Amino acid sequence: MKKKVLGISLAATMAASVVLPGSLGAEPQSKPNGPWIQPGQQVMLESFLSPDELHKKLEQINERDRHDRMELEVVGHSATYDYPIYVAKFGDADTDNPKVFLQTQIHGDEQAGTEAAVSLIHNLTMSNNRDVRTILDNVTVYILPMLNPDGSETFEVEQGQAKQRQNIQEWTPEEWGLAEDTSAPWYYRPDTVSGELGFDVNRDFHPDLSFELSPEEADLLPGLGTEPGFYVTPEARASRDVFEELEPDLFIDHHHRYSNVVSEDDDRLNTLQLIAQVVDEDNVVSYDGTDYQLSEESLELSKQVNSHVYQQLQRGNSPFGAISRFPEVDLPGTALGSYSLNDAAIMLYETRGQQHPDGHTGQKANGMLIQQTYVGLYETLLGLATGEIYDIDPDFYDTEIPENSPRIGPPNM
Repeated sequence: MKKKVLGISLAATMAASVVLPGSLGAEPQSKPNGPWIQPGQQVMLESFLSPDELHKKLEQINERDRHDRMELEVVGHSATYDYPIYVAKFGDADTDNPKVFLQTQIHGDEQAGTEAAVSLIHNLTMSNNRDVRTILDNVTVYILPMLNPDGSETFEVEQGQAKQRQNIQEWTPEEWGLAEDTSAPWYYRPDTVSGELGFDVNRDFHPDLSFELSPEEADLLPGLGTEPGFYVTPEARASRDVFEELEPDLFIDHHHRYSNVVSEDDDRLNTLQLIAQVVDEDNVVSYDGTDYQLSEESLELSKQVNSHVYQQLQRGNSPFGAISRFPEVDLPGTALGSYSLNDAAIMLYETRGQQHPDGHTGQKANGMLIQQTYVGLYETLLGLATGEIYDIDPDFYDTEIPENSPRIGPPNM
């Protein structure tokens, strides 16, 4: 399928757009009225950054960095279109300060995190606000604002425009010294919208950060969703390289999800689901003589960070208050899973809405959701810089944040 890259002008990260959710779980259990895509409605995505626009935006920020705060580095290239994968670095990896690795758009159709991340990069580079200076003096931050640029390409469909979840990459077993008929990893498939073959990059991670697929590991293929991945995508390897360099105390991964209500007792439409744990505490992943298991210390900090964001987004007359916990999972093959098994605290952002034109949700509060992500990220960095996060009772996460959010669907389906 021929891809069409849209040239766009991003006036502000608060620009409104229509976004659509992907299908990630059980069947919807209710179908209330809501901001759903209507029959015949055209979906337009011009307000989102394309890979080329991201490149221009980051270069502009870098050129205007009069204080020499940011180091902009290319850490890899996408599998098919060879787009650069950037990381913006603030501070030194060799430090006693808290270290944070923020990653967005591992799935090409999950773009609000990229918009918020670029806004954060801009303000950390340009602002002389006292809190920004406090962050820069006390926290090291690495921001990877678009891990899957191939998937973020805009293409035309019947409903208007779309992006795809996976990267774009063919399975080439000979690249790994494997027989031509070797089964591909289980997360290799055609995209449901574009038809392009590719991998779900967020299943391509292994807790052994030096893992490399070879004939000796051929019997591990195709693998299972509850097992580690194989680092066959250049996108996952780029993320891993950043993680290895920084050895962060906290890893934040931004995603989107379909629509939910907050809980069985709270029928507000979710703005955010978060999670502090994606690997079971009893799950031990053994490979090459090493056992990988979740540490109590990283889990405690994970719960403190997630609780802090929840509390900050509830303050005042906030439009971001409809927040709940993501369902329990056990996924060591995700970025969050792999990195948590390497002693990093984690936070998952599952923001409402996605760019999948499959007849589910089309919601027009995109500017608010971008701002929600920005506020959460900013307050996390500030809370680490001031030490406020470390004073939070980790039990708040388990006792005060709603869970078991019911999924909802459009009324016309």
